[in-house]
Amino acid sequence: MVDIVDGAGTDEATEAGRLAEKSADAFQAAERTADPEDKADALRKAQMLAGESERAAAYTHLQQVVGVIALLLPFVVAIGNMCFNGIELKGSISAYYYTPMGGFFVGALCALAVFFLSYNYRPLPKFELDNILSTLACVVTVGVALLPTTSDATTASGSEKLVASLHLVCACALFVLLAIFSFFLFTQTGDGGMTPEKARRNQVFRVCGAVIVASIVLVAASNVVDPPSSWHALFWLESVAVVAFGVSWLVKGYAPPLWADRQQT
Repeated sequence: MVDIVDGAGTDEATEAGRLAEKSADAFQAAERTADPEDKADALRKAQMLAGESERAAAYTHLQQVVGVIALLLPFVVAIGNMCFNGIELKGSISAYYYTPMGGFFVGALCALAVFFLSYNYRPLPKFELDNILSTLACVVTVGVALLPTTSDATTASGSEKLVASLHLVCACALFVLLAIFSFFLFTQTGDGGMTPEKARRNQVFRVCGAVIVASIVLVAASNVVDPPSSWHALFWLESVAVVAFGVSWLVKGYAPPLWADRQQT
């Protein structure tokens, strides 16, 4: 079974290569086998390993897509809205729900939610906590997308303020979960042991997690200090956290070749 995070198994890219090699070996063994029953067994094993390799590779590509979506989200909504409505930034990323970029905002978050849910494509032994956290991340991401913040807090009705409060709870929970992914899930090491490349990836994961946590703390502090609206503090802090999230998932998917494990010879 292919594991989705580093734990009892290995990274998806490493696992895909390992399973592909085993599949090739099994196909070669089938060709060398004269006995029809042994040949059939070898072919079934080779086909199973090939399918698992393709699945692991697919998860790697999905992780890269998630990273790209997260990296682009704050820039696309801000720049896209500038093209329609001028250069003024909104107070937060969520505020772009009420702009022409609202569709992109909701669509990007729903795409992220679908990937979080895909962690549970098949139950993974010893990964119950991972499944719970990924399911929770899916739920709160959908909440951020479909429970909008208020367009104007001063004129909002009671029901609008309630929805906005639920949006805030979901957003806070999502950022906390993203930090947990980077700090604790992505840094786990598989049976292959710690490689130099894995050590470098772990450094990136921890830095990204620390950046997300620092952004959360600064957001809370900004609500107390109340900086000038012209600073757009919430937008920039959210953007930094989202970009850190995107970087961690790109590295998890081995998008930068520097971080990939080298093939053993």
